Amino acid sequence: MKKARSKYSNPDFQFVRFSLSGREFGLDVTAVREIIRYRPLETVDNTRFGEGFIRVRSMLVPVIDLNKRFSLPSSPSESSKIIITSVDSLIAGLIVDAISDITPGAKDFALKPAGGGSPWDPLVEAEVESEGSHVLIINADLLLTPEEKSALSGPLAIREADRLKAEMSLKKPGFM
Repeated sequence: MKKARSKYSNPDFQFVRFSLSGREFGLDVTAVREIIRYRPLETVDNTRFGEGFIRVRSMLVPVIDLNKRFSLPSSPSESSKIIITSVDSLIAGLIVDAISDITPGAKDFALKPAGGGSPWDPLVEAEVESEGSHVLIINADLLLTPEEKSALSGPLAIREADRLKAEMSLKKPGFM
């Protein structure tokens, strides 16, 4: 690991530490809007995105199961959480197994660590050492494919009333 200056070694840098099938990952707190407990997802006719949707303050938020995205065993449980995140100004939910904590910058880190052929390798921007374990910091802007970003930026096939509620919730002052 490097001993140099980087945002990862800055005490102001913080990341949400979470686990997926026993592996430790992190997401920069600036990309996280909120964390909610897992609950069953809604499906939408002609959905073109992820696992389904959840309602957060009258807004439909598309959700991705990161275990499935990374080809890991997936079985959401009571300890599972959904991280509501901002990805290139789009809102999405990420199902993770558990949230450990919010961790400050690390003393040891490696930028763009050598990949081991894992599905998450293209998303990893750094590996940090935190509390005796190695945590892979994921770049939130790379979580969605261009097709998913395109699907989210266009209209969804949902009932008209739901669409209007979602639009109105986005226009409320102070949202986010």
